[in-house]
Amino acid sequence: QVRSDIKDYLRNFDNGIFIGRAQFDYHITPKKNHHFMASAGILEEMFSGYGFEYLYFKQDINYAFGFELFNTKKRDYRMRFGTLEYQNIVGHVNFYYRNYKGIPFDAKISYGEYLAGDEGVTLDLSRSFANGTKFGVFASFTDVSSEEFGEGSFDKGLTIKAPITWFTGKKSRSYAIATIFSN
Repeated sequence: QVRSDIKDYLRNFDNGIFIGRAQFDYHITPKKNHHFMASAGILEEMFSGYGFEYLYFKQDINYAFGFELFNTKKRDYRMRFGTLEYQNIVGHVNFYYRNYKGIPFDAKISYGEYLAGDEGVTLDLSRSFANGTKFGVFASFTDVSSEEFGEGSFDKGLTIKAPITWFTGKKSRSYAIATIFSN
């Protein structure tokens, strides 16, 4: 179970303090256009771990590429610092493209291994606005069968990132992020 036990996490929201995310990142650019980031901590609501990312990016072009590798461990249902037995090493090769003409948009194509151990490709399209708002859609196609996971190799969703100023009226660098999955 990678995400199908979400109800076990949601049942604990009323039981005191829980930690959604707590992550340390260290960025370094040892050579022009070559960027590295090491991360460790509670990477998301259901997984913690550590890993690194590499990105090749030049300011004057509209594409970039890189890879990431993370050792992840499933968090316990109380959503604090404990973990469960499930663990997996995940990694992806990524290609990024930014379109500046017509309707500006960002695209990301990733290939690699996901949390459940399946391999595949994810296509992510998004549009960002000057006020910090971002809307996006994604679709993943993997080698998992429909017997193992609902629709099988196909998963999709919608992402919305909105500045907190939408809710408070004050300037802020904080965001409210919602990702909606559809199976």
